[in-house]
Amino acid sequence: SSGINAEYGGVRDMMKIMKWVVMLVTIQVTNSAQIKIVAPYKDGPEPCILLCAGTTGIGTTKWVEDHNWGVKTTVDMSGCGFVSLPIVSTVVTGDSYHRWATGTSAVYYLTNKEFSVKPARSNRYDTLSIANKYKWRVDWQAVGYNCN
Repeated sequence: SSGINAEYGGVRDMMKIMKWVVMLVTIQVTNSAQIKIVAPYKDGPEPCILLCAGTTGIGTTKWVEDHNWGVKTTVDMSGCGFVSLPIVSTVVTGDSYHRWATGTSAVYYLTNKEFSVKPARSNRYDTLSIANKYKWRVDWQAVGYNCN
């Protein structure tokens, strides 16, 4: 019986510790969410700065052929509500073969609502079938202004 009580007490103590860890992590994340955009990019007042992020989705990205050896997809970020061009960063990821692609972080045709990414494989192998077979997707983040 005393072994059961000791075990229960240990679990209870561990739960208290986990509660404090969760609270500490929450406080750290909450307090570190400051975003600043510095010159020369300044299109709005500081309270209007917004960090917006998303993905085109695993297995749902709509790739189209681009110049017979690359692929292209357009990323919709209209839900962010940017009023001017944001600063965008991208990564193309998937189940395989994406690491040999070039142009995975290059942003094309940027507007405040969308942009395109055009990765290609250097050996010009059928990139479209590779991108679809291995579920390539675009993970992205954008920082900009959502008011003037």
